[in-house]
Amino acid sequence: MKHPLLAVTGALAAVVVAAGGLVSAWLGTPWIMVLVAAVLVVVVALGWPQMLGAPARKSLTAVLGLTGLGAAVAVALWPGRGPGEGIEDFGASLIEPIAVTIALGVVAAFMVQLFRGSGSPHRLESTAGTITGVAAVCCGAAWVALARYDAGPLAFSVGVSLALAALAGLVPFPGRSGRGLAAGLSVVLAGVVPWVLSGLWPAAWPALPLPAAVVAGALGGLVLVLLGQLAPERGRGRPVGQRAAMALGTAPVAVAGIVTYFVFRIMPV
Repeated sequence: MKHPLLAVTGALAAVVVAAGGLVSAWLGTPWIMVLVAAVLVVVVALGWPQMLGAPARKSLTAVLGLTGLGAAVAVALWPGRGPGEGIEDFGASLIEPIAVTIALGVVAAFMVQLFRGSGSPHRLESTAGTITGVAAVCCGAAWVALARYDAGPLAFSVGVSLALAALAGLVPFPGRSGRGLAAGLSVVLAGVVPWVLSGLWPAAWPALPLPAAVVAGALGGLVLVLLGQLAPERGRGRPVGQRAAMALGTAPVAVAGIVTYFVFRIMPV
């Protein structure tokens, strides 16, 4: 993490995911995770256009916000049978509403640039950056998909992994290799957390798929580290404003949702 606000925001977003995972498992409803996804979407939508330095920021914020919220609600409402009614028949279909909303968001991004008219500055950069943001916010809906699988313990574990991985970026390692050491520490911590959780409270985590939690935590930490590199150096390039830093800190937590979902679906439990 190059900017302290990225680390703090990423950690807070991950804590929100972890808390949502616990509450959704306790209440047995995916709508708690819809609220969690909405928080992630709003933070990213408000700051992503600022990070891009794009014109027409209100329009781009609206595109990001509507597509991200639409994806979360669509996953919660998508028809299918629940965990107690033959889960294998409905799991893969939960990716469909995410794909549909991403496609709609891409079309909306192009429409915004068309309405701006020919000759407007930074049209290509704005379009590409908005499409990337649309993909990020829609991936956050995968946390809702996990809730529909009753995978709240997994969401909690990965959320804690991401929180520690984000905070590890604040460790001031000296020398030129300091950034690499911080990145390595983030990924290792993210992968170790599930082992610690299962060891501290083994009776409380019978539903935690440990292999999937370890792999998803490590991959989520890697996503967080890589996206954190998008922040320009202080004093070089476009400065990172507060909203932009918060968006860039929150976006990896949203993307980690889709990573966790696929790991959960692919790996044996």
